[in-house]
Amino acid sequence: MIRLIAWFLIQMIGAAVAHAAEATPSDMYAQAVRIEREVEVLKQHLKVSGKAHVVPKAGDLKPRHIRATSYILLFKLGKLRRQHGLTYIQPGDSEPALETKPAQPWGTLQRVLTEVQVIKYYLDIPGQAAAATPVSGKRTVDVYNKLHQISAELDLLTGPITPNETYAAAKRVNEDVDAVLGYLRIFEKAIPPPRKANLLPADSLRAVFTVIGEVQRIQRLYGMEITDFKGFDMGDRATPDDVFGLIALTLAEWQQVQARLGMTHHITAPATYEEYKEPADVVQLLGYTADKLRQIGQK
Repeated sequence: MIRLIAWFLIQMIGAAVAHAAEATPSDMYAQAVRIEREVEVLKQHLKVSGKAHVVPKAGDLKPRHIRATSYILLFKLGKLRRQHGLTYIQPGDSEPALETKPAQPWGTLQRVLTEVQVIKYYLDIPGQAAAATPVSGKRTVDVYNKLHQISAELDLLTGPITPNETYAAAKRVNEDVDAVLGYLRIFEKAIPPPRKANLLPADSLRAVFTVIGEVQRIQRLYGMEITDFKGFDMGDRATPDDVFGLIALTLAEWQQVQARLGMTHHITAPATYEEYKEPADVVQLLGYTADKLRQIGQK
């Protein structure tokens, strides 16, 4: 316990220093490197070897996308908790905002780092990763790619993302679309598309891009800036983690729309626990969501 308290005190001092000056992408990158080193400590103790391979993404990402990706890390750390007999803690979300300041995702990364330390304490894992060396010149997409690498490393500990988890993530987007339809007093007339069997992650990714296309149409409708996600199109190489990650970024975009509409106190519901889902279920739900989105802005 003394070890954990001492660690928290050190982190609080570091947090105060970082808060004194507005956090930058380079600050977030240094935090991500520290998290990466702590995850390596977990892997070594749990005798998990090897390095995950990920394809770096390109794009002009924003701080809100880092916050969304931090949610994924907290989700996967929750899986690790459950697998080792610890109580699962549902990662929370924040209120929608038109602009996410870098200090907010920096704080979320601090939560990720703290959660790793708590897990190490409960599992009696010794060792402290070295503090990250300050860096400069990093972009938000660099931070995203580092977090994406960490996310893949966590998959080595917990197993790959499942269709159940992807469906639960898509369901969060669908429910937030329902909330906007209700807020705008739009009577929902969408019909779920037919369920197609024998689908692959590439089919799910295409379905996410269809939803993103509708979200961006609505962003343009309200005069909002558009993020180009073409660098996330993995085609037939798409993995379940690619789908899961892009759904998180889609939700970040939709939450910005909610803020634009004035739904600043709406908080996305936690993911539900799902069973017996397949890519076909994911594609069907995303198709249903896209059809709902088409009702917004219709004359």
